[in-house]
Amino acid sequence: MNLALDHLVHFIKADPSEAAARWRNEGYKAVLGGSHENWGTYNSLLYIGQSYIEFLSIEKNHIAADAENPLINQLTDELPLGDGLGQLCFRTSNIEDLRIELKKKGFETLPIFKGSRKRQDGSMLSWKMLFFKENPDYKYPFFIDWGVEDDRRFEELRHLGFIDENLENKKIEAVFIASNDCEKSAESWKAIMPNSMGDVYISNDGKEKRASIEIGSANITFCQPLQNEGKAIEVLKKRGEKPFAAQFSPGLEKEINLFETVYF
Repeated sequence: MNLALDHLVHFIKADPSEAAARWRNEGYKAVLGGSHENWGTYNSLLYIGQSYIEFLSIEKNHIAADAENPLINQLTDELPLGDGLGQLCFRTSNIEDLRIELKKKGFETLPIFKGSRKRQDGSMLSWKMLFFKENPDYKYPFFIDWGVEDDRRFEELRHLGFIDENLENKKIEAVFIASNDCEKSAESWKAIMPNSMGDVYISNDGKEKRASIEIGSANITFCQPLQNEGKAIEVLKKRGEKPFAAQFSPGLEKEINLFETVYF
């Protein structure tokens, strides 16, 4: 199972153009994505190397409310709780084989979803998505297949002017997820995807117990509060076991707090 971190989905109530403007104000090139007409949503995007952050919002409530896509269901369920990172998506080059492999490991999936979005220039982008059938509280990630090789897709994005030269040699190195039991969370993800268990440790400020796993080139760190203060406990109380921060490598010049999420 060859997987790479494709993107983070950041749920926001605002128009996605506001997220793009905030990044541009910080000196980074975020771009408008477009509309998912069948799902009633729209987005903006910030590319970091061959991964990206998607700022996803509801454009047409009546369409989003009836969407069958689990990601849109999660968006409509969780957005009333507030803005914040909602999902992680991992990229595969053969989503049909991935589905078979997950089934062999005992995991049921929904049928493969076909997605599309109209870009700002009117062109259509298409892809395939795979979700777990059982995903209590949307704790587990989903998968995507773009149907083209990574390098070719990256060059197309560059040609379209989507890539920021200041970010193309960076990567999303780590994602931090609030957890009630960090070791249990890490083990449950480890059962799904091939990875290695990292160290279990206490954060420098002593506020969290952490367990990490490696998936592709990304470190997924589950953060269990040890005190009644800090970002992890705040997220657990407000939004449940959800991501709340992402670290780039090389890191950003300064920490950026954006729609209830920390980027650094």
